[in-house]
Amino acid sequence: MAEKTLKSVILVESGAKARTLRKFAGRMYSVMSTDGFLKDLPKSRIGVDDDYQPDYITVRGKGKLLTELKRETLKARRVFFATNPDAQGEFLARQYCELFGVNPDSRCRLLLNELTKDAFKAAMEDAQPINENLAEAFQTKQLLDKYVSHKVGEYLSRAIWRGVKVGRFRAMLLRLIAEAPAQIEATVGQSLTSATLQELARQELDFSAARTRIIADQLYEGMNFEAGSCGGLITYPHGKAIALTSERREPDAVRKYLTEQQFKVYSLIYAQLATPAQIKLAGSDDAALMAKFDALGVDWAEYYAVGIASLIKRKYITAADSTYKVTALGQRVLDALAGFFDDVFSATAYNEVADKLREVATGKVQKSNVIENYCAMFNAAYSEAMATLGEDAQPQSEPVVESEETCDKCGRKMLIRHGRYGMFLACSGYPECKNTKPLLEPLAQKCPKCGGQLARRSISRGRTFYCCTSCDFSTWDEPQTITCKVCGSTMFAHRFRDRTPMFYCGNEACSTRENHPMNKILADIKKRAEARRERKARKSEAQS
Repeated sequence: MAEKTLKSVILVESGAKARTLRKFAGRMYSVMSTDGFLKDLPKSRIGVDDDYQPDYITVRGKGKLLTELKRETLKARRVFFATNPDAQGEFLARQYCELFGVNPDSRCRLLLNELTKDAFKAAMEDAQPINENLAEAFQTKQLLDKYVSHKVGEYLSRAIWRGVKVGRFRAMLLRLIAEAPAQIEATVGQSLTSATLQELARQELDFSAARTRIIADQLYEGMNFEAGSCGGLITYPHGKAIALTSERREPDAVRKYLTEQQFKVYSLIYAQLATPAQIKLAGSDDAALMAKFDALGVDWAEYYAVGIASLIKRKYITAADSTYKVTALGQRVLDALAGFFDDVFSATAYNEVADKLREVATGKVQKSNVIENYCAMFNAAYSEAMATLGEDAQPQSEPVVESEETCDKCGRKMLIRHGRYGMFLACSGYPECKNTKPLLEPLAQKCPKCGGQLARRSISRGRTFYCCTSCDFSTWDEPQTITCKVCGSTMFAHRFRDRTPMFYCGNEACSTRENHPMNKILADIKKRAEARRERKARKSEAQS
């Protein structure tokens, strides 16, 4: 019997990217996804010691995957890393070298600015060692940001209450929102960068920065085309500039392979690259904030969307009609920071760190120097702020907040409480009355079943589902701001672990739902839910 030929393993950080590369790699390569970080700084503690050294732990839920990857890489002929061509991608590649016993000085690094067959072949022929300086630059920012956000959290937990925290970029963003940026006119340059694309998509398509970033990643990571071909449509969207891949496919030629939103963004990119033009933007808070960051010289494109989402989630700001407003809690955060952290959270300090990170990436400056210099200034501000609270200051519990709802069992006011699974309503008559109810966050979207208002509800393990406040409609799929072009009902996005989301109309009677692949998926979900309810009922009967 002939001996089985060993395969080489290629590791990437995305399932969609892995699927695309499998089409190029051939039988001699096994392309596997790590789904991002395998080890990271802990979330529940600082994870950075007094000498600013990291304490990495296995990411929760990744233990089984890590074991599987170790087994596959151990028996592989060679191991390559095709993570994104940026500082984070380089850091991940170095981390994977440590985890899987690969020499970082070997030719193990594949740099793919575009996901096409020719680019893959060229990357394999030009495999390189790990760029230690670039990996160090990412780790410098990671350690600095974690140290600062954790220490600020310690201060704010005493100045306000537990769980209140903010980092360098988000503190700056919150302050800009509080300044109520006026309606402005900004000019987008001819170079198509990630920032420019987000600005254009907001103006031309009314897409949020977060939506544009997700779609741009999808266009880079690739999709299947005719006759079994596949590949990406644009180069890596978080580099210096976005371009079409070497295959240069026209929008109309690939329209049937794209979702409506993907087609709109790709058409926008294609048109801007075909006929570069300066475009004036005007209007919402997003445009104004983007313009302010540009004026301050802040590189905001990679952090803006995540920052806005975080401020909304933490209830520091609200968003309505393209306008952001600082909440009472957000203002308390700003008041607590004011006078102490003004300099360390300024645009000047942020840009100075960014410049130093670029020097780390080129080997001109050591990681430790950047962290120590910034943290010396930060620790002075932190000590001054903590001193105003007194030596005996302890973390505060969040005050009890009354809701507008009354208990349907005893008529007392319901209180907003925080539990391990998020916020919920509890009767103020506890312990006499132990009634609790889920806390629903109303949304602007309408129920496709009855036309009532949809709401978001958080449950265990950080999961979220959506339900109607008027009928029994519920779903795990996120309602979209766009509506169905045929019937006008709310559209939903069903997300998969390792591929792009699938969009569908929530109205089961809509003609777009005929023979739609979501029908089977939703039927399977419903069937599993009914089976769980039956098992639970049988278990309850057996116990009684």
